[in-house]
Amino acid sequence: MMNIFHKIKIDFSTYILILMALLAGYIKNISLILIIVIIHELGHVFFFKLFNITIEKIIIYPFGGVTYINKKIHERIYKDILISIGGIFFQIILFILFYLLYRYNIIVLSTYNLFKLYNINIIIFNLIPIIPLDGSKLLLSILTKFFPFKRSYLLMIIIGFISLLLFIIFNFVYQVNDLILYIFLIFKLIEVIKEFKYIMNKFYLERIMYNNYYDKIISNCHNINNLRLDKYYYFKEKNHYVNEKDYLKKYRYFN
Repeated sequence: MMNIFHKIKIDFSTYILILMALLAGYIKNISLILIIVIIHELGHVFFFKLFNITIEKIIIYPFGGVTYINKKIHERIYKDILISIGGIFFQIILFILFYLLYRYNIIVLSTYNLFKLYNINIIIFNLIPIIPLDGSKLLLSILTKFFPFKRSYLLMIIIGFISLLLFIIFNFVYQVNDLILYIFLIFKLIEVIKEFKYIMNKFYLERIMYNNYYDKIISNCHNINNLRLDKYYYFKEKNHYVNEKDYLKKYRYFN
């Protein structure tokens, strides 16, 4: 875990927020938020390292962190779920640590209450299925267990869009104006929509190039859009069956 710290980068906007907090006298507030955000990202990093997934970089923003990785789509679904909740898991451990610090009078009640408020809010925020929050990744992992990958990915985008819209409306009703966060989330949603074609091509290519884990073989498949993440397929052609690798190569389902 120690060699990962050189991959952590602080976004320029975070430096601006830190400076503003220092000038306004909110040193404790910004310090607690940054501790929570960094620990949250280290929770994801822990599971990335556990499952031998390459980490490219980690960017710390004022409202959270984003970890960029080099990862196959065809990971075991339980691994994706653990990765998605890894940050929240580490936040729970952090909560226990702060409770012990308060319990043994190392920190005062006001600091503990402030930490608890931020920690709970960040957990709730990350569970919202807005792209690219953990909730959207968790949602995709669950959907792929029951639906074809293409449909699951489209559902994640649709639910992510609706969730973002409701989130912005809710904040405006309660007069919470965080324009930078809204712009960031909208940008990430647009980015995922633009990447849809690339993601689907990668999905098909992985099925050709790698011997992925599949928990069931499905025969007599008729539609390429019905491919599920954890199933291997055979397609019926006239009087014989063709495995999905040969079928994908033959018909070049990359468009």
